[in-house]
Amino acid sequence: MKYFVFSLCVFVAVIWVTPSHAQATQFDITPKVCVVLQQHEFCDLELKISWQTQLPQDLCLFQNNQQIQCWNDSKKGLYSHKARVQVETIYSLVNPHTGSKIATAKVEVQSTEAKTTRRRLRSPWSFF
Repeated sequence: MKYFVFSLCVFVAVIWVTPSHAQATQFDITPKVCVVLQQHEFCDLELKISWQTQLPQDLCLFQNNQQIQCWNDSKKGLYSHKARVQVETIYSLVNPHTGSKIATAKVEVQSTEAKTTRRRLRSPWSFF
């Protein structure tokens, strides 16, 4: 009987502590990767950004640390953004009142140029 009570308490604790999916945020950016011919070239993209939450709230879209767009008291948002990126860029949804990040996504820049350095196949301390 005491194992049953203990199991019941653990079950209730897990249910209580598990975060509610009511606060879940869906955040999507396409395309996620841009391919350039040579490293350090700029990549021009037309990004499609969409987000959706369960509850209406104020949110702002940031590219790295620069504010791009804000929505007031909304449950979802769509935005087209012309971006010129050279390195990996992080986009985030931020609550403007608290400054907390709600969701993040990144856009990567990859080159078709072969890398000039090779990865070492064994550790430098190996005797063999």
